[in-house]
Amino acid sequence: MKVLLATSFLFVFVLPSQAQVSVLNSENEQSRFTVEETPGEPRVRHPMPVPDGVLEELQTDGTVKSCLKDNPLEPGKSLSSWFVASVIHLDGPREADLAVVPSFQGQERMCFQSPAGIGLFWLFRKHGERYELILSTWGGGLEILTTKTDSHRDVRTGTLGQAGRSLTNITFHFNGTRYVANKETTQEQR
Repeated sequence: MKVLLATSFLFVFVLPSQAQVSVLNSENEQSRFTVEETPGEPRVRHPMPVPDGVLEELQTDGTVKSCLKDNPLEPGKSLSSWFVASVIHLDGPREADLAVVPSFQGQERMCFQSPAGIGLFWLFRKHGERYELILSTWGGGLEILTTKTDSHRDVRTGTLGQAGRSLTNITFHFNGTRYVANKETTQEQR
């Protein structure tokens, strides 16, 4: 059933958006992230360690704090083992922002993913030498779009609901400081 939902998600959420072409997207940059693994496709194509400044910011996230309370880190383990980062370009090719997703490898994975395949995603904007959180959201997938608002690429989440019978997309626009939900649509799936 999970494979069927993940495949349906790809056909409804990911594949139609591949028709868009952008000079912003290099072949090396991943613009779509999903909670469920797709056979033959890694969840993060170019994983990188999460920078210390981002880990410090994540430690203040309510969901992460709650998860740490219920799943204390083992001696010698770092919070970095819970997350994977990928470089994205939200405001053009000169800066290197980050998409951060849970690693979903340990006991803590249930803190960041529901049984329905909905997970937590974070976007961080590089501001000088530090990173600032500009979006924290739940969804079945997250896509960095080619359209822009206030010079930053728009973002969309997609979530299958009602046992795969509906798809809800939420589009986020940058307001100069952070991403805010702009439009929500729900489509019945056949």
